[in-house]
Amino acid sequence: MTKIYYFSGTGNTYWSAKKLAERIGDAVIVPISREIKQPDVRIEADAAVFMFPAYAYGIPVMVGRFLERAEIHAGYLAALVSYGSSPGGALAEASRILGRKKMTLNYGGRIPAVENYIPIFGAQEAELRSRRIAMQAEATEQAAAAIVSRVNNRVPTFKPFAGFVSALFHIGCPRMGRLFRVTADCNACGFCARICPAGAISMTKEGPVFQKRCEQCQACLNFCPQKAITFGRLKQDTERYHHPEVAAGELFGTQ
Repeated sequence: MTKIYYFSGTGNTYWSAKKLAERIGDAVIVPISREIKQPDVRIEADAAVFMFPAYAYGIPVMVGRFLERAEIHAGYLAALVSYGSSPGGALAEASRILGRKKMTLNYGGRIPAVENYIPIFGAQEAELRSRRIAMQAEATEQAAAAIVSRVNNRVPTFKPFAGFVSALFHIGCPRMGRLFRVTADCNACGFCARICPAGAISMTKEGPVFQKRCEQCQACLNFCPQKAITFGRLKQDTERYHHPEVAAGELFGTQ
């Protein structure tokens, strides 16, 4: 049995996790956002695969906490990072965490995807999105073949610049929730609170309130039916993005 643990905000990593499980066959996918709520995180599998997006050249805060807490019993460990702009040192960071637990990351893979952090990078054009989605499908298939064959590769752990940027992101992440804004188009439907994988949004009669445990996954911003959530200087009319083959109900119904 292969267990695939994933973290996903707008569906890129979730889509690849599903395809990976289909290709491997005897596999299940498990959302990290649900598993980390357990009092004890114990992984028992023939192979364990950790899938996550790159955030600020590193791994999401929740993924780091999950890897640190998990008691892992698996003969083969793999990590796959999805990324819009750069994978940075995300694999190196995951490998370092496992190394501190006296465990070796057997395989690390990189999966290009559509950039979803539109407050900084903006919306990608349709042609570029199509190319990136095709690249994602190809890279996911290659990663699946490598994991099925139990390929081992070397994952460098020395990424000082990426590690520095990621550390700054982890420090600043709790404060970044203050940059979210809600426009007058918000009808307080509560959709953003239901889909937040970190449970970082509470609802009032006036609308959502963003908490310090925000992971900056951008799910609320990109899935909001009214496009009523903005961040920083993001314009309300900027096109939003989520993986075209992943609906919010499917993604967050599993988490």
